[in-house]
Amino acid sequence: MHAQYQISPERRELYRKEGFWGDASLADWWRHAVLACPDRRAVRDNHGAAYTYRELDDRASRLAAWLRKKGIGRGDGVAIDLPGWCEFTAAYIACLKLGAVTVPILPSWREAELSWALEKCEIRAVFTPTAFKKVKPVEMMARLSKTLPQLAAVVAVDKLEGLPEGFERDEKVAVLSEIIQKSEPLDEEAKTSGDDLAAVLFTSGTEGLPKGVMLTHNNILASERAYAARLGLSWLDSFLMPAPLGHATGFLHGVTLPFILGGESVLLDIFKADQCLDLIESERITCVLGATPFVYDILAEIKKEPRDLSSLRFFLCGGTTIPPRIFSECRTLGIRLFSVYGSTESSPHSVVKPDDTRAHAELTDGCAVPGVEIRVVDAEHHEVPAGDEGEEASRGPNVFVGYLGEPEITARALDADGWYYSGDLCRTDDTGSYIKITGRKKDIIVRGGENISSREVEDILMEHPSIRAAAVVAMPDDRLGERTCAYVVEKQGAAKLALRDIVAFFDARRVAKYKFPEYLVVVPELPRTASGKVRKFELKRDIIARLNKGMASD
Repeated sequence: MHAQYQISPERRELYRKEGFWGDASLADWWRHAVLACPDRRAVRDNHGAAYTYRELDDRASRLAAWLRKKGIGRGDGVAIDLPGWCEFTAAYIACLKLGAVTVPILPSWREAELSWALEKCEIRAVFTPTAFKKVKPVEMMARLSKTLPQLAAVVAVDKLEGLPEGFERDEKVAVLSEIIQKSEPLDEEAKTSGDDLAAVLFTSGTEGLPKGVMLTHNNILASERAYAARLGLSWLDSFLMPAPLGHATGFLHGVTLPFILGGESVLLDIFKADQCLDLIESERITCVLGATPFVYDILAEIKKEPRDLSSLRFFLCGGTTIPPRIFSECRTLGIRLFSVYGSTESSPHSVVKPDDTRAHAELTDGCAVPGVEIRVVDAEHHEVPAGDEGEEASRGPNVFVGYLGEPEITARALDADGWYYSGDLCRTDDTGSYIKITGRKKDIIVRGGENISSREVEDILMEHPSIRAAAVVAMPDDRLGERTCAYVVEKQGAAKLALRDIVAFFDARRVAKYKFPEYLVVVPELPRTASGKVRKFELKRDIIARLNKGMASD
């Protein structure tokens, strides 16, 4: 992988002096966990597979030895196109042993996204299921491998079933169970340092093509150690990850953080509220992280069947806004729901403190974790006064080192002093410490010269008793430039909503009339990324298509 990035000597010296960066790699931290707690369970999944640190290390070592024979080594890209299975973690650890760069892939991707990502990252090996969600991903990957000459190996993960009937297997394709059975453990691991590239994670792609975010070992270690310090997490914790491991949330907090601490990782391949609650009860889970839709479904399931959640210390929620009624329902059930804010480029750097006041916990998105600086800036990147809205920027040892193969985009997002400009709008409280995300710079509707925050309108919509989910986008208008279009999902059993109902609801709340939604589309579900974020570019395409057909309002 030809990954070009620079690390500021001044920032490097500072972070090393402060103890955030060092010479150790993630491989070193994994080895320490194996030595410290070899017989503790490292990972399990909802299919019943489970491995101790010693057992998982052995499997990963055999995988690494096989990959090395295929010519995979330090700096090579290895894609892991797997759901939340133990096999994901084994493949990841194998990459660490070889000094390879891990590239997690969302299982929902198909040929168009996969071919683009595999070529961009110059992937040398890829792990993919033989079967998942009624499809045969290995067939698709085998077809793609013929168009990617740099791809040396396709590892078919036969967790649910063997190779498909009639599958034409060539020299590139190998079956995971056969590799583990026939390979000897790796004789010598690669030497890697903290400044080496550890992973390329793709952004959610809510506004278009995802970007490849480059993270060093030091970036990831700084992020996860600060995250654990803020929340008081330790080797005693069991982490349940219902989000996809191809996303930063799952990869960093569901797989990496547990082994850094020597804790337990519990994985769920397809989110279902009842299965999630089953795992919390049976595994005595202490920490869960997921987007707001996950929390909503879990609360609905608990209403149907009460559960024992006494082991749960935190439910950490990131990626989307948390409606006040969700906080209220969690309080009633004794669930401590905390907001986490960050991005793939600057992994959660703002987190609520466990001992924060209710106002801070429910009305803000937290404050900076150790080592991270946050500021709110205007269009010229000058800091604005506390309480004024501006763009959120962060700097710290967790901030990425650039977008893979995108120097111009990198320069726009990451300045020479190490500040990452998120594109998110926010305000600070009176102290200037706690932030509240208010929307996206690009998620503004300009109606006749008036700026309308989509986030603000969405928050009001989510207070409506008949609405389960809502997203607001701009629709083109000849006279005003743009008008506000609301896409909503109704609660089960609710009466069908009409635009007049929404207008009356906003009017009763004495909201400025220019902020009222002017078109309403009721849909069964909102299109979302695997991490739970709404794919607004799809809604924008949809409303334009509706306008062209003369069907702007349903």
